Amino acid sequence: MRRALRSERGFGVFWLGFSASVLGDAITRTTLIWYVFAATGSPVSLGWLSFCFTAPVIVGGMTAGWLLDRYDRRTIMIIDSLAKALVVISVPILAAMNAMPLWYVFVVASVFGFLMMIPLAGVPSLLPALVGEDDLNAANALETVGYTAGGVLGPPLAGLLIAQIGPLEALYFDAATYLIFAWAVWRCRPRAEPERTETADGTSLLAAARIIARNPVLASTTLMYLVFNVGLGALLVVVPVFADTVLDGGPELYGLLLGSIAIGELASAVAIGFIRLPIPEGLAICLTMFLSGLAVGAAALSPNAAGAAIALALYGAFSAPLTIWGQTLRMKIIPPGFHGRCFAIMRTLMQSGGPLGGVSAGFSVPLLGVRAAIAGIALITCAVGGLGLTIAALRRAR
Repeated sequence: MRRALRSERGFGVFWLGFSASVLGDAITRTTLIWYVFAATGSPVSLGWLSFCFTAPVIVGGMTAGWLLDRYDRRTIMIIDSLAKALVVISVPILAAMNAMPLWYVFVVASVFGFLMMIPLAGVPSLLPALVGEDDLNAANALETVGYTAGGVLGPPLAGLLIAQIGPLEALYFDAATYLIFAWAVWRCRPRAEPERTETADGTSLLAAARIIARNPVLASTTLMYLVFNVGLGALLVVVPVFADTVLDGGPELYGLLLGSIAIGELASAVAIGFIRLPIPEGLAICLTMFLSGLAVGAAALSPNAAGAAIALALYGAFSAPLTIWGQTLRMKIIPPGFHGRCFAIMRTLMQSGGPLGGVSAGFSVPLLGVRAAIAGIALITCAVGGLGLTIAALRRAR
């Protein structure tokens, strides 16, 4: 990792800028969600805000892949970071001028969601040009650390900023992180890529869709992760209501509960690198998804904030390996010439679960109550993991 960070191509600066940007993403989501909840007190509004944060990813994902493959990736990522900084900083500026209606927050969330996939796809596409082949694993590990560390630090930091200076003023800090990333991307010096050519007809989206549909492991994991993301999207809407109305906390507790999920994810992601699975990855996916559901159920039953934080940390610990193991299986199964389009289709389908879960939670919380809504998320997650165990090809997938 030290060698990768000291790469003459500037990976160290790039990674620091990327990590700062991820921190800013977490602050944006946390502060805007709390602002809308404080302004409306409505879980329905939170559901629609979650929809705005996540639904545009479905369109933005395909657009991001096309842009990154067609134009210079550094230029696209710099423009993306500058655009995010401009959009985010417009919120506190308009609020200071008493010229920001509440609906504008939903517009900002939609723009944020649309642009989300550019760094998500751009960072891994740029890494091979910034480090040597022997350092790719270390660079990928550092990318995961950057994501999870941002998730750990972002929500609690956002909670403190909200309490000290206000939710909208906290966005000035967020805008600065995007400017830092734009500067870091400009500073790095990737190796020149071979000239890109148009993809052959055989790798069309339809052909890629057939590969996914005809393989039981690809099809089952895509559907399982889609439903899992429905539960995750619902959970992100329920947590602020849970922290405020059930646990009698404020924005600090809300941020700490989200941070607990990320702490579990970070610990698990690091530990996975030291563990050799004694069972097939496919079986591990089903079991850990089932355990994720049990952890959510424990949060619903928790009588206090400490118990809820521990349960959510376990949820993060059990859910983080799903991405690692699922990605490994897919990369082994999908022919190399189909990687781009197959991953674009699968990620788009899986991401579509988030907005569906967010909207569903917004309407279900007033009808069922907070604890019952969390219990429903737990039941759905456990059921999906259990159903996965019935698929023989998935259980044996290694």
